[in-house]
Parts: sequence; structure tokens; C-alpha cells
Amino acid sequence: MSAPASLATSIAGVPVSNPVWVGSSELTMSRGGLVQCLRSGAGAVVAKSINENPAASRQLDIADYVLLDEDWSPVAPELAGPSAALLNRSGLVQQSLEDWLGILEDARAVGEAHNSLLIGSITIGEIGAAREIVRALSSVTSHVEVNVGAPHAREAASGAVTALSSAELVTELVRSTRDVCEGLLLLKLPDAGVLTPALVEAGRNAGADVVVLNGRQHGFLPDIRTFEPVLGSWGAYSSPRTLPMSLYAVSKAFRATGGVLPLVGTNGARDAGDVLRFLLSGAQAVEMVTAVWTQGPAYVGRVVQELAQLIEQSPADSLEEVVGASVQLAQEYAEIAPVQSPSRPWERWVGSR
Repeated sequence: MSAPASLATSIAGVPVSNPVWVGSSELTMSRGGLVQCLRSGAGAVVAKSINENPAASRQLDIADYVLLDEDWSPVAPELAGPSAALLNRSGLVQQSLEDWLGILEDARAVGEAHNSLLIGSITIGEIGAAREIVRALSSVTSHVEVNVGAPHAREAASGAVTALSSAELVTELVRSTRDVCEGLLLLKLPDAGVLTPALVEAGRNAGADVVVLNGRQHGFLPDIRTFEPVLGSWGAYSSPRTLPMSLYAVSKAFRATGGVLPLVGTNGARDAGDVLRFLLSGAQAVEMVTAVWTQGPAYVGRVVQELAQLIEQSPADSLEEVVGASVQLAQEYAEIAPVQSPSRPWERWVGSR
């Protein structure tokens, strides 16, 4: 399935057929999953992450996944809609690097045949080891996403996965990998709150071509009937409920960098409308995961088609005009005039006094 010409764009000078991407996950951890996603109509597909630490691979042995409905109740995958949330534990690719590169080589050929970029991915164990892994991935996929904010880092065995939360460490990592990456170097950041702008700027100054915002949130959910924690542990959380927080990070990064730094949004997009919201907030592309798990890879093609329709019906004349349009209209608090008739949702409870 080919994307409408109106959605063709480029990210840091690299042409992509459309801005709807499939993010790194267990669905992109096998040859079969990669092939289905690359055939789906996605502009790009990010392979599951790998690193040098065997403990990160072993962590996949304890991986578990729960889809949740709007009442926080578990729902069977076959009954889950695109709005389902995901709480999970996860690990990394368990193949050797050599075997994984062979799988990526096969998948890249499929991507080329379907006009879909294949992007390699690494989650950091040790900064010093990342350079050679990025070099190896880049030799096959050209483009590599470096994830410095995996939410499982806090919970994993010591050293298995590392989350970088300082500008200095992000700078060190990007500088050490930039010159061995043949194509785009994408830096995927966590939701680091007030630290996020500094991490974005550090990545940009160190040579990252693209910044991806945000990784999954940390999560914890008790079962109110049994008192047991869902999954029996802490985990990572993604959901359409996190969309405004993800859009906040993207929009602030867009404003801070003047729209010059290419941004990719993730965490919260369930349909074409949400993809459009990311674009309006400054993202040039959007990685989807959970909705693709519940609806299947073919769902991506539907999102692409519906996104094209939404843009055709919008005030914008092109995809380029959409990116960041809502940020351009946003006011800082200090610029806002007094609100004449503000909404007061609580007022009906307090009367006129």
C-alpha cells in the first residue's frame, strides 16, 4: 500500500513516504513482525532495541503485558480497541548481534520494496559499548534510534539498561555515536519533566539529527479487589491518556528550537486524529505501538489514509503547513489577556456567595 503523495515528506533531508511510523516494540522483534509492519504502509519502522548486556536480553524472560480499558480493567487482546492502555515489563532482543543483523538485512529489503524506512534501535547499557553497536546497526539499516530513556531502566538488573538523565551524559553518548552512524541518528528521550528541554538541546548540539519524544511513562497499578499490583510489579505505561503530556514535550521542544530540529512524537497516538495532533504540536512524524498491537499492522495503512483525508479537509494546504501550526498559535501565560467569562466548573457547588 502506498501513501498519498500529499503525505510524502522528509526528515532531516531523508525522504519518507508518510509521517505514520511503527515504533520499537516486541512486534518489531522478529522477521515476521518486521515484514508485516514494513508492508503496512508505514513511513518507517523502528526495530526492537538491542544492547551489549546479556542481562537486558534475559529480562525478556520475565516480560509480561496487560492491556487495560478505560476503567483500568484488563482486557483480552482480541477485544481491545485502539484506545487500550498498555502496562508491561519488557526486555531486549535475545538473538546475537550477528543473527539480529541478518534479520535486519532481510527486513531492509522488504522495506525498500514497500517504500518504508527500516531504523535500527539500541537501548543503552554502557555508553562506551554503544558506539560499536550503532556502527553495526548502521551498516545494515543506515538509520539508528538511540533510546536513552527506557522506562525499565529503574527496575532492571543493575547495568542491563541505562537511562541517561543529564545533559552531559546525553552529549557524551551522541558525540560518541554520531560519526559511526551512516544515516539519521535519532535520540529517543524519556519524559524528564523540567529536564527535558536541556536534554533536547544537548542532543541537538552534540549532533543528533532527530529527537524522539517521549518514551513510555513509569507505571504502577493496584488491583482494588485483590490488592495485588497488576503484573505483580512496577512497569512501563502507554496510553491515549498520556497524549497531552507527550504533546506538551513535543510542542515545547518545537518552540525552543524554532522548529528547526526535526522531532518525532510517540506515546499516546491511537488514530489519525492523534497523529494529526502530534503534527500540529511540532512533530514531523509519529511512532505508534500499542494501537498497532491491538488492531494489527494493517491498521497503519488505515491511519495513513485517514490522516491524508484530515489534512485535505483542514485549513492547511500541505503537510509542511500542519507541522507546528498549533504551537504558532499558542500564547505564553504572560501574553494572555484577562478572561472575561472563564469557565468555572466548580461554581455550581458553591452558590453565589
